[in-house]
Amino acid sequence: MNRIKDAEVLSVENIFKDKYIIPLYQRNFAWGEEQISRLLQDIYESMRSGDKHFYIGSLVVLQRGNGEFEVIDGQQRLTMLSIISGILDMGIHLCLRYDSRPEVEDFFRVLNSGVVPNNRTESSISHFCDAIDLVWSTQLDVEKSESVTLELESVKDQMADYIKHNVCLVREIMPNDTDVASYFEIMNNRGEQLQEHEIVKGLLLGKLHEEGNGEYSTVCSMIWDACSQMEVRVQKSFSPSSRLLLFGDNCDSINLTGVSNAAKYGDNNKPLLDRLKVQSKEVESMTLEEIVNSNVNVGFKTESWDDEKSPEEEAIIDFPNFLMHIFRLYYNQTYLSSFHKDSEAKDIPLSEKYLLKVFNTIKQDINPLDFFLRLLYCRVIFDRYIIKSNVTENDEKREWVLLKPDIYEDKNRGTKILRFKQTFDIDTKKHEAIVRSISCLQVSFRTKPYKNYLQSILKWFVNDTLPIEADMYLKKLHELMLSEFNRTSSEYIGITEYDNKHQGTCVPHYLFNFTDYLYWWMKTRNYIVNWNDVSYEQIEAITKEIELIRKTDFRFLNRNSIEHHYPQKRKEEHNNECVSDFALNCLGNLILISKSANSRLSDKNPKDKADLISERKDLPPTRQIIYNITRNNGWGKQEILIHLGCMEAILKHREQILQSSCEC
Repeated sequence: MNRIKDAEVLSVENIFKDKYIIPLYQRNFAWGEEQISRLLQDIYESMRSGDKHFYIGSLVVLQRGNGEFEVIDGQQRLTMLSIISGILDMGIHLCLRYDSRPEVEDFFRVLNSGVVPNNRTESSISHFCDAIDLVWSTQLDVEKSESVTLELESVKDQMADYIKHNVCLVREIMPNDTDVASYFEIMNNRGEQLQEHEIVKGLLLGKLHEEGNGEYSTVCSMIWDACSQMEVRVQKSFSPSSRLLLFGDNCDSINLTGVSNAAKYGDNNKPLLDRLKVQSKEVESMTLEEIVNSNVNVGFKTESWDDEKSPEEEAIIDFPNFLMHIFRLYYNQTYLSSFHKDSEAKDIPLSEKYLLKVFNTIKQDINPLDFFLRLLYCRVIFDRYIIKSNVTENDEKREWVLLKPDIYEDKNRGTKILRFKQTFDIDTKKHEAIVRSISCLQVSFRTKPYKNYLQSILKWFVNDTLPIEADMYLKKLHELMLSEFNRTSSEYIGITEYDNKHQGTCVPHYLFNFTDYLYWWMKTRNYIVNWNDVSYEQIEAITKEIELIRKTDFRFLNRNSIEHHYPQKRKEEHNNECVSDFALNCLGNLILISKSANSRLSDKNPKDKADLISERKDLPPTRQIIYNITRNNGWGKQEILIHLGCMEAILKHREQILQSSCEC
């Protein structure tokens, strides 16, 4: 690998003073919602925290004879900065050329002239137009329910100034004799740099040697590598013989002892690690005499194994986020004690960008052997009790699964097959409710660094062993959902508290999803509404709404756009239709849908929307209710307020509803 000729930290303003060219061998701009939102959210948080500088990585370049810089690595973030500077009118423009891609250069020429391009018919630049939409729509403050986007003038101006002067890149200039093609291939194959979680692994293995447990380094490294593959069920990452040692004869448990004994967790499991060590790849270099003298029961199995082929899966967090959850689960007190007595102590953050910072704060209290075993234990819990989804680019096709391992013996072939089945296969009704509960929380709080609900679930297992019964798990999930509602509900203005205000599109998304869950629960449990503090008319209205729910196989999806079923534009155009601001913007007239659906439906009247959408099989309960009411009676102020009253009554009696029997 070539050495860096020169490297310097430059602000965006100073980066933009030079000329850059994106060579033809570089791939096209490919950043999507996850990368763009994450960048803007991190910059916003850094700005709010008063950080003098915010570093977004490196820019590796080669200086050509004419003074231009050929971009070898970092073109995605450089292109993104150019888009941001253009639409935020930062007063600086990047001189960025693309080899043999004139349509891309035309796009940036128009953007830098002050006009926002919107030509989505040209495939080579449609992704740039999508990026512009994402810049404007990204929720910058994920901890707030109200909208904080760059469409707010004050936020836009502050962010533009901060990005221009405080956001920095490290520009690394390669020597002139660099073999650019080889360097580019190496960078693509190994990643831009050693990732922070790999650094943490190295530090833990080093500490393992320092504490006299270096003999377990290979086994611990194997455990780490298996746990780091979040898209693969952890049992599948071990050899068949190691699976039986770690997870039992049916691979559905975990053979670790002393889970709740923080002081001797690693020591208690050394016999298991000794056996695992012998069964690891080290056995290839051991003589028969060494195996015999190792004084462990190796326990090799001679059966033939096969793994059932299963669809690709996607975890709800990545491995660095998972590590942050482990840190908070086991080392939060150490972290809290590090704060000065005059400063406000805060829990370990769940954002992976703090990985090394948090690790360095708590490392003195980490027993590395304990940590590797806790990592494995929590990964087993995560795979078995936290939902995953199929891999799909179309969110409308997303399916949620909750699975546990199972061994099937094919006696005809003489093989054992590792497969996966429903975690709570004995009671499919409760299993379905558990999947609904977790997916409701997941789509409401889907940003990876802020999944506090996931931390709450993992905490239930810190001192407990497997398994948990479906009844108890569902009860705990309902308590968590109620707790999240109590935290969120203070942000919602009810009809009785209305005081010339409306919330409209600022209603917390969890409120929509939780209401859908309550409606679904009442429908599938044949819930009878019989509340003493609600009028007969109200009970009758709620009962009729439940009857309008005709399909119960909907899925919670990442719907993130709030639509007015009675359109705002229609009120402006038809003043005689008498829909007040409150009725227009209250929860009873609002629907949570996807952004693409919102753009298709925004200008249509309620009847057309209902006719167009109502026959879909996967509609959430509240949308089924609203569309069916619209088709039967129309949709105006009276229908909105009746529906709102039903929703508020249901939310008021949420605890009674969820405490009802799971039996039909």
